[in-house]
Amino acid sequence: MKTAINIVVSLIVLVAGFVGLRIFGQKPEVPTQDAKAEDTGVPVETAKVSAWNRPFNMTIDGEASTYRIVTVGSEVEGRIVKKAEAARSGTYIRKGDLLFQIDSEKYQLEIDRLRAQLQQADEEISAVAVDLENTASLISLAEEDLKLQNNQMERMRILLAKRTANETEVEAAMKQELVARNALQSLKNQKKSLQQRAKTEAADKALVQAELDRAELDLKRCTVTSTLEGRIVDDIVEEGDHIQSGDDLVHISDGSRMEIKCQLRGEELAWVWTQAVAPDKNANPALADPLNLPPVPCEVAFEFEGVETIWDGYIARLEGTGIDRDTRTFPCRVLVEEPHKSRINDSGGGRPVVSPPTLLSGMYVNVRIPIQSISPLLKLPLEAVRPGGQIWVDRGGKLDVVEVSLAHSEGDMALVRQSGSGLSDGDRVIVSPLVSVRDGMKVTSTTQEAAE
Repeated sequence: MKTAINIVVSLIVLVAGFVGLRIFGQKPEVPTQDAKAEDTGVPVETAKVSAWNRPFNMTIDGEASTYRIVTVGSEVEGRIVKKAEAARSGTYIRKGDLLFQIDSEKYQLEIDRLRAQLQQADEEISAVAVDLENTASLISLAEEDLKLQNNQMERMRILLAKRTANETEVEAAMKQELVARNALQSLKNQKKSLQQRAKTEAADKALVQAELDRAELDLKRCTVTSTLEGRIVDDIVEEGDHIQSGDDLVHISDGSRMEIKCQLRGEELAWVWTQAVAPDKNANPALADPLNLPPVPCEVAFEFEGVETIWDGYIARLEGTGIDRDTRTFPCRVLVEEPHKSRINDSGGGRPVVSPPTLLSGMYVNVRIPIQSISPLLKLPLEAVRPGGQIWVDRGGKLDVVEVSLAHSEGDMALVRQSGSGLSDGDRVIVSPLVSVRDGMKVTSTTQEAAE
């Protein structure tokens, strides 16, 4: 009985397989153009090729980032006696706003000490000036005394010649003249010493003055203010902390300018390089960067709730040293000089507009770069571009296969380079799909005007 059941099941399986093969195993029929279509032409839809003489927007993705982050550090040592609320993380501050107050008592005491020392130096300089004045008076008296002694010595020599005086008296006169000359020279030497002392005292005073200026500067540095307008990134110290000179206090993100980090593919970078920009007259040709990007103007757009906020910017520079090894693209930076100035492109149909008041770090944005091609371009529907860059052209009822170089595509529009393509303004390109294509086959345009 069991054997009979197995035989019956096997026969059922064989019959089912045979029936399935007959139904599903047939080779599908490939639709072909019938002879009548070959004679009258295959019906196709075409669109007109038109010249494109305007700039087109090349759109790339980017991320907004801070232009720079400044570290505000302590320039003096001491204890923080006050931390302003503006020094808290996330607070937007203006240039000159108070951040911290450092204990300034010891710096004020140092200023008082140096001022007293400066006053002492002034008194010493005054004393040297008095000594110089007194020495000058003594020198005048000594010069008169030397003159009298010289006259006395001359008279004694005359008397000696007349034999009315002896040599002892002449020698005594000469000795008095020598004593007077020695006293005058001593006073002159004393004057030089006093003059040198006056210079030394003046130098000491200048040194004390420099130390006083530094102490007063340290006193001013006890009040820490913001050096720029921006937003506090993070606060590092708190009130009561003791800090050393050079310690970081707070990090501030510069809000006056913003940068957009983006990546350019090779063909996109080539388009940017072709844009004509007036050269910088102040640039040094010897220091010109061979990879420098021209400052091409562009738009930075951020979309939120159907509202597009737009900022004006320009391509600033390439970032890094060359091609990114992971993405094989060229990292570049777009600079937005005025992140607080924006305009709105509202497509929300009259509903309330919600737009960011400024360009914020971390925003994912679109960078639209207007490109003016240096070679003529042709506009055609994107669906007319076939794989491999082929275009099917209707030339008097015959299909002509041409190869083109795609310059740019956006939405349902394609821009191709006219040079060397075989296309020209006014040509009709086939936009409908065809099962099989050969060069020179007959076609019939059915909806030419509707496809314009």
